[in-house]
Parts: sequence; C-alpha cells; structure tokens
Amino acid sequence: MTRDEIMEMAAKDIAELLYEEVDKGADKAGALEAVGLTQADIMKAQVFWVKGEFKARAWAGYTSTKRTGNEAGDTGIGVGNSDPSKGYMGV
Repeated sequence: MTRDEIMEMAAKDIAELLYEEVDKGADKAGALEAVGLTQADIMKAQVFWVKGEFKARAWAGYTSTKRTGNEAGDTGIGVGNSDPSKGYMGV
C-alpha cells in the first residue's frame, strides 16, 4: 500500500495499521518506517502515539474554547458572577 493510499484511509484504520506493526515488536519509529509514513503524516491524519500505542482522534478539525452559552450557571453577561467586559479583573 502506498503512502497516498494510507493517507486516504480513516484515522482509526491508520492507527490500526500502525498498531499491527507495534504488535510485531516495532517501536513508534519502526512502525512509521514499516508503513512509509512520517510523524507529520500521522499528525495530519489525526493519529497520535499515546502511552505506547497509536490512537485516532475522535473528531477531526478545530476544537473551540469559545463559550457556547450552555455552560452550567450561565448568565447573560458570563458564568456565575463573572463579567467578561472587565477582562481578567471581572472574574
């Protein structure tokens, strides 16, 4: 399988392919080399090396820290007694 074919696969499938190499005794670098991928490739595919195994990120794209307005205790001007208009002093 070529690098381009692997990169078209779902992140979960790429993680499984890489983990098969780990099961054969390869470390992270060895698994990447065996399938012809680089660290940059797996980052782009949203696959990460966590505690000795490859894991696919549950969702792709950006995550946001922007408030949704659905937080517990949310009021019209902020969460609880905070006032976002005052910056860090409003906390």
